[in-house]
Amino acid sequence: MMKKLLVVAVVLAIACFSSMAFAADVTINGYVDVRSRNFQNFDLNKNSNTDTASRQTTETAFRIDVNVKASDTIKAKLSLWNDHDQWNGKVYPDGTKNIDGTSTSTAFIREAWIDFMIPDTPVGIKAGHQVMMLANGWFFRSNYGGSDAWIVYSKMGNATFALQDVKVREGANVNSSVDDVDLYTAMGTMKMGDLTLGADLSMLRDNNGTVLVGPAAGQNGEGKLYNLGLNVNGKVGPATLKAEVDLQNGKAKGSGTDVKYSGNQIVVQASMPMGKLTLNATAARGSGDKTPVTTDKREGIVNLMDIGQHYTLIYEYRVRGAAGTTNSGFRNTTALNVGAMFQATKTVAVGADLWYLQATEKTNINPIAAGTNGGANSSDLGTELDVKVNWQIAPGLSWNWQIAYFAPGAAYQNAAGTKDAAYGAQGILSLTF
Repeated sequence: MMKKLLVVAVVLAIACFSSMAFAADVTINGYVDVRSRNFQNFDLNKNSNTDTASRQTTETAFRIDVNVKASDTIKAKLSLWNDHDQWNGKVYPDGTKNIDGTSTSTAFIREAWIDFMIPDTPVGIKAGHQVMMLANGWFFRSNYGGSDAWIVYSKMGNATFALQDVKVREGANVNSSVDDVDLYTAMGTMKMGDLTLGADLSMLRDNNGTVLVGPAAGQNGEGKLYNLGLNVNGKVGPATLKAEVDLQNGKAKGSGTDVKYSGNQIVVQASMPMGKLTLNATAARGSGDKTPVTTDKREGIVNLMDIGQHYTLIYEYRVRGAAGTTNSGFRNTTALNVGAMFQATKTVAVGADLWYLQATEKTNINPIAAGTNGGANSSDLGTELDVKVNWQIAPGLSWNWQIAYFAPGAAYQNAAGTKDAAYGAQGILSLTF
């Protein structure tokens, strides 16, 4: 606890000294969240007593952002974030700990970056730890805890060009070419009327087999994946459109067999306001590996995703998806969604999203741990209904709820031929300042 207070004091001191020393425009904002969860039956077996993924918790998180504007061309940000601490994992006021003797404190720096324009040039540089994503975030997204990166950019009229060097994973060796995972990207966007068109070309270099199957530590960049992304965002008539296509090719040299990669995905999202009602829809398809997986070929889209909620509350976020992991985006997933949000009163909005989920390539998934259930392979992942209630209590104060029901398909069926629905609710009481 003393460490947290010390960091907060340092942040406030930096803000004060920055204002005095550089006459900078310094603002402080952030939020406090209280999150309640009740997730049940995440092993998809209501008769099981080993459903470790289900949970009933209340947690607290906070974030403090210090935003510095030294001039029109120089700015910086420092963001302190304490991730959701479970109420049952704290140290009590009298100094004793909870029954298991642990604390779940996860305070860390979420952002710490400098952004400036090189004098007398149209070129800018943004460097440091920052939240970021490519295009609409379906290939690379690090909005949860941020990434270390260098970005060189230039704006010319309606066009923006950038080069990015992102440290995806830092290995144990100080030599970055031995066991790190790096992402290098050249990208550009062009605004044309109400639409913005974008393209990006990335090379993922995996030196440790962390993301790509094949390379081992010390192979000096023998695992490389190339991703070509195309995207469009903006207004089409009364509707708002977000679309992204990713095409991949690459190779990872293993100890005896090279592994070739050739994934692809397309994600189209649209929303349209109709008075107090807003309709939305999603159509997405991410390629997957054929079963059984061959030793020299991977056709599943490789996604570098954070651990946040990407679309559904249960599937992919809390239960292992068709790729065999959580937080895998649309890897080996074909999804259709229709939804609506209705502004019932001035302060309350209610809505629902219905998701129809299919495995792009047939699979059988253990929803809790790696491995298979022993059931037959199937493309039927099931359906999920997410109900939302958003309450804006006062300016800056909101209480938003999601209630979800996931009816799993045959891909989650175990060897005995059984599967049961998972369900849950999550509410976040949030004060922003």
